[in-house]
Amino acid sequence: MSQATHVAHAVLGTAGHIDHGKSSLVKALTGTDPDRFKEEQDRGMTIDIGFAEYETPEGVDVGLIDVPGHERFIRNMVAGASGMDMVMLVIAADDSVMPQTREHLEIMTLLGLQRGCVVVTKVDMVDSDMVELVEEEVKEFVAGTFLEGAPVLRCSSITGEGLEEVREVIHSMVLDIPPRDWDGVFRMPIQRAFTIKGHGTVVTGVPLSGGVSVGDQLQLLPQGLECRIRGLHVHHKPAEEGGAGLRTAINISDIGWRDVHRGDVIAAPGYFSSTRLVEARFSLLPSWKGLLKDNIPVRFHVGCTEALGRLVLLDAKRLEPGADALVQIRLDDPVVVAPGDHYLLRLASPERTLGGGLVLGETRYRFKRFRDWITENMKGKEEHLGDREAYLEYVIRSEGLHPVPRDRLALLVKDTPAKLAEGLQSLLTAGRVIELKDRKHVMHADMVARGSDEAQKALLALHEADHYPFGFKVQAVASHMKHPPGVVGTFLEAARASKLVEEQRAMFRLKAFKGGLSKEDRRLLGVIEGAFQAGGFATPSVKVLAEELDKPLKRVENILTLLQGWNRVVQIDKGVWLHRDVIRTARDQVVAWCQEHGALPSNQAKDLFGATRKYVIPLLEYFDSAGLTVRADSSRSLKDGYESVWTAQDDEGVGPASPQ
Repeated sequence: MSQATHVAHAVLGTAGHIDHGKSSLVKALTGTDPDRFKEEQDRGMTIDIGFAEYETPEGVDVGLIDVPGHERFIRNMVAGASGMDMVMLVIAADDSVMPQTREHLEIMTLLGLQRGCVVVTKVDMVDSDMVELVEEEVKEFVAGTFLEGAPVLRCSSITGEGLEEVREVIHSMVLDIPPRDWDGVFRMPIQRAFTIKGHGTVVTGVPLSGGVSVGDQLQLLPQGLECRIRGLHVHHKPAEEGGAGLRTAINISDIGWRDVHRGDVIAAPGYFSSTRLVEARFSLLPSWKGLLKDNIPVRFHVGCTEALGRLVLLDAKRLEPGADALVQIRLDDPVVVAPGDHYLLRLASPERTLGGGLVLGETRYRFKRFRDWITENMKGKEEHLGDREAYLEYVIRSEGLHPVPRDRLALLVKDTPAKLAEGLQSLLTAGRVIELKDRKHVMHADMVARGSDEAQKALLALHEADHYPFGFKVQAVASHMKHPPGVVGTFLEAARASKLVEEQRAMFRLKAFKGGLSKEDRRLLGVIEGAFQAGGFATPSVKVLAEELDKPLKRVENILTLLQGWNRVVQIDKGVWLHRDVIRTARDQVVAWCQEHGALPSNQAKDLFGATRKYVIPLLEYFDSAGLTVRADSSRSLKDGYESVWTAQDDEGVGPASPQ
């Protein structure tokens, strides 16, 4: 999708108190009555969003969105504000600033609007002194908001006074709108859905990001339904492509119009999903009376969506008017959001605007309050909303000890595959993100370090519960941590690399653990090792050894397990143990024989070792498994690369442990 180089279309919205002349002003400017429904026309009150179009002298199509002013229809008003480039705040000269005027300005500010003007209507109904008084009140009212310093215009929709000046200001605002950027992933909140005979379902709205063309595949959310674009209209004109900031109607296939609702989102497939947990920065309105408590019921407005939920303050006990906090919004129904979205919160009952802010992301987990690493991640996201790579890093970090599937990253950051891959590779190269062995998951380096600490705590607990084993396998540590073995393996490898944990034969031991063995255990350990070292190829069975020592069989088995973990003795076959020095001597004999004779027949090994068949065959098979020899018929010859086994250092043993 190409990037537009100039603004050919703009969206202008109205805001203001009920019966201040918003719809009349739109009709006077465009010739179109934005009140579409008979009920609206009969009652003289806008209930739903109205639309009208006109063209500036420069050829820019301006779409006007007329929103309801009555407090009962704030939901529709917020939906209409989605996608506006600029706003006209309409204030009647015979009423001046009223409650909904204040609330609408607060809402427009919270939703991120940055340009607009104030139009004082119905000037034909009061004298000029009253108009001047209202203008002064308006300037004081908008001070400190995005409308401070904006033009304040007089007009009458009945007499036509001031309409030309209003048009001129609109035209100048249009020229200040920056060029559209379609370099992103397409997403459009749906304001209306209807059907046209012979064409099918049509959805309308103003795309928030990206661009689309006829024939593209899209996804309707939160339903997750797939569809295809059959046709496009941009500002009521047929088009082959559309995108961010343009009032767009999309004719879609495969979805009935009754299955589409205001607040649904139509988007490029694979980048957006529905969530009930939204992380955000929230600012409480300065006009709020009293302190705001945690966990209050709220109405969440984003795009064209409204959902009930609760507001959880993460880094504050309560909020004073005008204060802000990091929050998690826990919703009853799923919504579709993206990082950087402006949102609005109102009390669930009675309905009243609380405040709003920016969406920082979505999550699968309910956050606990006052957790430093959670707030650190959220602040990192907030600080880097405009930096794709840095935001990606904090998204991965936010997943904590849970590895992030590569194919889920697009859902979390809403970015194109090329930019996502570029950012991820940069983070991997810098060591900020670690790739797991399966190459399908990644984890932040800080979280790997944290997981390493947790794995060491688990090892310590395992050592204290059973101090005889040399160490524990990954599965045992994972069971204790209640975490997947693949991830725990990464944590243990990090601990090993930092010299805090040692590993032998896939067994991990915490170096700091020094306790466990009693004085008698240490004495027995020396006696038992000495018996195997002196016994050579005539070692006693464990049962016999226990009887000779007059000790319980289990205690002797525990000591042997520990000696095996330390690689002092090796179990070469079930019930057959040898001291490592005996195995090393036999290894050297095999190497010397094969170097001189080429191969060692099995029947010759008995004489070479001075051992019985009970030891010879298991020992030869042990050397095969160690990678020292290779069997051919009844002989053994040295395996290619045997030197690495032959020259193994004493503390590394003589090969892998045999199955027990």
